[in-house]
Amino acid sequence: MQQRPRARTVLAALGIAAACGACGDAPEAPAAGSTGTGAAASPSAAAAGQPVSGRVPVSRDGSLSVVILEPRSPIDVPAVTEPVTMDQLGMEFLPPVLLAGVGQPVRFRNSEDVMHNVRVYNIETKDTAFNISTPLGGTYEHRFEIAGTYRVACDIHPAMGASVVITGAPYAAVAGRDGRFTLDEVIPGPYTAVVQAGTARSEHAVDIRPAPTELDLTGD
Repeated sequence: MQQRPRARTVLAALGIAAACGACGDAPEAPAAGSTGTGAAASPSAAAAGQPVSGRVPVSRDGSLSVVILEPRSPIDVPAVTEPVTMDQLGMEFLPPVLLAGVGQPVRFRNSEDVMHNVRVYNIETKDTAFNISTPLGGTYEHRFEIAGTYRVACDIHPAMGASVVITGAPYAAVAGRDGRFTLDEVIPGPYTAVVQAGTARSEHAVDIRPAPTELDLTGD
C-alpha cells in the first residue's frame, strides 16, 4: 500500500472522494463521499466504472470503519492532485476521518476564532509527521508519502482528535455508523477489500462485476 496512487480516488471532498457514504449522525466532511473513478488499462464496454455498495463491521470503539479496495490486476488511471481538507471548527476536527492518497495535498485549516495546533503521527510507528500551530483562519498543507493511519490531535485542546487514512489504493470510503458504504465508478475486476474497524483489520477477496455490486464484508 505504499505505492503512489494512480487512481482518481474519490476520497474526500474534491477530486478524491474521501468520505462518509452514510455517516449517520457523524459530523459531515466538506464535500464528502466515497471513492474512485478512473479508466482501465484495456478500455471496453465492460470496463466502465460501476457503483459498489455494501456493509462492513461497526467499530466497537465507536470510530468510523474504513474500506479500501486494492486491485489484484493492474489498472491505469490518472493520479489525484486535488487537495482535501480537514477543518478545525466547533472544537472538533472535521471530518473525523479523512481519506487521502499518497502524495496528495492535505490541508489542515482553523476556521474558528481560537488558537489550535495540529500534531499528526503514524499510529503504528508513532513517528510524528508534523506538529504545527494553526492560527485563526490559518491553513497548513502537507503531503503524506507513506501509506497508513495517522492520528490527528490538538495539544492545546486534548479532547479534539481525528484520523487521516493515507492509501495507495484507487478506491476507499469511510462507512457510516451503520456500517454501510458506497463507492462510485469502480473498474470491474478482482480486488482485495481491506476493512479497518477500530483496531480490527480484515481482508477479503472480492470481484467487482461489470454491473452494480453489493459486498458483504462483515465476516472474518
